Amino acid sequence: MSKGKVALGIALGLFAIYVVAAPFITVYQMKSAAENYDGEALSEHIEFPSVRQSLKDQMNVMFAKQMTEDEEMKDNPFAVLGAAFAGVMVDKMVDAYVTPAGITQLMAGEKPQPGAGQGDDSTGSAERNPWEDASMSYESFDKFVVKAKGADGGDGKFVLRRQGIGWKLTEIIIPLE
Repeated sequence: MSKGKVALGIALGLFAIYVVAAPFITVYQMKSAAENYDGEALSEHIEFPSVRQSLKDQMNVMFAKQMTEDEEMKDNPFAVLGAAFAGVMVDKMVDAYVTPAGITQLMAGEKPQPGAGQGDDSTGSAERNPWEDASMSYESFDKFVVKAKGADGGDGKFVLRRQGIGWKLTEIIIPLE
């Protein structure tokens, strides 16, 4: 076998290892950034518009479900008005919480503070370690999911998607029930 074929085989093997390990490396970097309250480093791994939209969609579905299941709301003429205001409130609330500092606090096991600025370095200790019982797995070639226990015992999911040869957090799925 020629040296060129051996080198090519080694290079392809290393690339395959990187492709498989890349989301695990990204999650480790995100975890380290959250533990160090480094919102700037963490934000490099997050696609904020996508995360915001996924949370808005989940919250709006939850409010709509509550409105249709609540017997008092079904016959209330102001229910439609309330639903409209709820949608606007959800949008504003998600925009206020889903910031580099807010995601950092969430991933460090704390409750995010609304409107926390990027330069806002919290020094308080984490209430819990959400990474303690976390599980990580591929759901498809370009989708990687980290499942973590929430404070209420429900499973939250951090969904990362392949972007080029790297990975970014694109969704946070919260247990709403």
